[in-house]
Amino acid sequence: MIPNTIERFVDRRGRTIGLGLMWVVIALLWIPIGIVTLMSFAADRALAFPPDELTLHWYREFLQNDAAIDAVFTSLQVSVIATLITVVLATILSYAIAKYEFPGKGMIQLVVTLPIIVPLVVVGVAMVLFFGVINVGTGFWSVVIAHVVRTIPFAALIIIPTMLRFDETLEEAAKDLGADELDVFVNVRLPNILPGIVAGGLLAFTISFNEFVYTYFVRDTRTETLPIYLWNQIRFEASPEVNVISVVFLLVAIGMILLALAITNVQRITMR
Repeated sequence: MIPNTIERFVDRRGRTIGLGLMWVVIALLWIPIGIVTLMSFAADRALAFPPDELTLHWYREFLQNDAAIDAVFTSLQVSVIATLITVVLATILSYAIAKYEFPGKGMIQLVVTLPIIVPLVVVGVAMVLFFGVINVGTGFWSVVIAHVVRTIPFAALIIIPTMLRFDETLEEAAKDLGADELDVFVNVRLPNILPGIVAGGLLAFTISFNEFVYTYFVRDTRTETLPIYLWNQIRFEASPEVNVISVVFLLVAIGMILLALAITNVQRITMR
């Protein structure tokens, strides 16, 4: 009796409840972002919502702040270098997993993705100890290495399935026509897996650009990325410039999403 009642209730109200929950989730995700974006235009230095007057003053302050701009460029440098290294390593790893059979292959996949569920602080402390053991000082390149460690699991999660879905008969046909291993990879496999590689790279870039914990542990005083700069601003004084920096992070994330969609659409057109 009770199961039938529940089933009838779900049939009548399920769609309404589902849509309601969807909008609640969307609201919880986007209302805080909307508030931060609105507050970035507040004229008053005191953070009071809603703002009495809107202005672009804090955006001009941000663009004229040499320390903030330097932090942006440092973040871009770290993210670009870390992303390129991550994409190369994740692609090689994915190719080996998809192409060859060897002992411990499943364990390697587990180890590669394990850092995703390990607390960031734990890995951050481990990296500090690791750099100390091998006598490598903290600084720009230690931050790059830390970001590679941070982003490889996410890139691999996208690139490995893409590599596994590749139709191996295409390679066999190319080899039958006389192509060598390198030609087959560059001209046959790579064009087919490129969307997955690009998606993994964009995700790696976004994560690296926003990374705080790993950077905090392995940086030196001269290496200040935008998340570190934001943290220092919050520690000493919460000004509307903090909201502007938050909007910058949001714009980077949106830009990566739009770029991924554009590349996907181009790939669909060229593959027709």
